[in-house]
Amino acid sequence: MYDLCVVGGGAAGISCAIAAGRLGLKVLLVDKNNKLGKKLYATGNGRCNLTNSQFDIIKHFNSSDNNYYAFVNDALDNAYNSKIPNQQIIDYMHSIGIRTTNENNYIYPNSAQASSVVWAMVDELKLYNIEILLNTEIINITGKYPSFIIKSQNKAYKASQVVLSCGGAAYKSLGGTTAGYNLAKNIGHNIIPIRPCLCGLEVKEDVSEIAGVRAKVHIKLTDTNNNSFGESSGELQLTKQGLSGICIFEISSQVGILLNKGITPIVNVSFFNNTDNLYKLLIEKVEHNNIGNRTVVGWLNGYVNDKIAQYVCKKHNIDNKQISSQIPKTILLNIINDLNNMTFTVTNLYDMEQAQLTAGGIEISDINPNTMESNIIEGLYIVGELLDIDGICGGYNLTFAMLTGLKAGKSVYDKNKSN
Repeated sequence: MYDLCVVGGGAAGISCAIAAGRLGLKVLLVDKNNKLGKKLYATGNGRCNLTNSQFDIIKHFNSSDNNYYAFVNDALDNAYNSKIPNQQIIDYMHSIGIRTTNENNYIYPNSAQASSVVWAMVDELKLYNIEILLNTEIINITGKYPSFIIKSQNKAYKASQVVLSCGGAAYKSLGGTTAGYNLAKNIGHNIIPIRPCLCGLEVKEDVSEIAGVRAKVHIKLTDTNNNSFGESSGELQLTKQGLSGICIFEISSQVGILLNKGITPIVNVSFFNNTDNLYKLLIEKVEHNNIGNRTVVGWLNGYVNDKIAQYVCKKHNIDNKQISSQIPKTILLNIINDLNNMTFTVTNLYDMEQAQLTAGGIEISDINPNTMESNIIEGLYIVGELLDIDGICGGYNLTFAMLTGLKAGKSVYDKNKSN
């Protein structure tokens, strides 16, 4: 009989097992993969973006609960040793021997290797004699507190309490799974439909001619009525499918919500990166006929990528080799305005295998954020990506996973001690 069975050995599950093990509990950690932390090895392009020095609760999203900021705040509050989420992660890393470094507000391990984080966490599990069971998928959970039966295909395990930390469905090749949602649903939890997140966007427009282009841009997310739903700046990557890059990832959650509501999302792109001075300069040059005698693409290439220049000229039925000064002023102004606010109509999100995260999931109203315990099943805790909370890029989701895992581990101990 275990004090705790943790189902899922990612960042949240390992952190939970460490917290409980440090407090002296007998813990079983079960994972379906052949090694722990499989997704963690790949996070931050293999460098492991742990958290963010400018961490902000409002940079999280939820599909259905307008009070989710309060949930996130309570869930992360004093999960390890303070009220400050990013400092808690840094202190937690220090406690397992990982020093950190700040690169443009992104906090990484000093080694710049995700593997160093995984190995340190696994060594911590061994230090506290956490029993680890790999290549084992849990198919059913029955019983009730304080006697749960956790069943795999070949064996059943008994534990007083259970933590679900199976992660989401993104990156199936790295262990992404719907198993956690199925387990939670089977024992009475409501599941908000899951969708890809931190992913690219498929668009209606044919962008094959500009596929491969990368550009620093500013984007705004609107609907067809020009209602605003968010904005971001950063590198845009054009692909054969549509739009990608960090700035696109950061609006993908809101895009998914709009699509689920039947609202058509519009991505408005400024290839001038929202730089008013550059936009105004070009307008003034056209207005004062100060554009020289270069071809229109050559002239525009002084300000944007040549493929973008060719693309926008084709949109406005202008020959690439036409001399700029010979083009009517109204058409040049239209081209410049298009480059400053080019619209793309989103038709879909990239699929789960191309997504870094899963949005949707277990409804947060079913969870007590002060303990991460289920409000439906006593002695059951749900943490990390399984919950209907997702954050932007930059360490937000790893922070949420680790801290909710740590909080659940401590809560399991507190409940065990009180009984």
